[in-house]
Amino acid sequence: MVKAVCSRVSKVKTNFNFLAVDDDSTVLKIAEVACRPFDLHIKFYQAASVHTAIDLSKRVAFDLILLDHDIGGVQGWELLDYLRPSLLIQPIVLVYSGHVDALSRAAYKERAVHDILQKPLNISSLGFSIRRALKI
Repeated sequence: MVKAVCSRVSKVKTNFNFLAVDDDSTVLKIAEVACRPFDLHIKFYQAASVHTAIDLSKRVAFDLILLDHDIGGVQGWELLDYLRPSLLIQPIVLVYSGHVDALSRAAYKERAVHDILQKPLNISSLGFSIRRALKI
């Protein structure tokens, strides 16, 4: 009797597209620093407005979106509602804010937001959250 042995070759994703939706470019810099220890190729994009975020989401498949809770007077969960129909894939979403009220937290939970982080963003906590979200 011959026994067949199957081995699974695991393909680990190493190329990622990240979108930071914030009018402050500091967030993008913090994300870049937080991700340096990862052995990944990450292309970072920034959208300083709702319109830019929507436009980019139609052209680029984002794996992760870092989303300011309040961007140009629009709540982050509202922006997610605008973005969802145009997204090429369903990304992992991390939201950050100085304060998120209970109703907004519930809205983010309904939209499957992975994590809500406290501002000011800390490099190590952002890195931990990204690592956990990507399961790396």
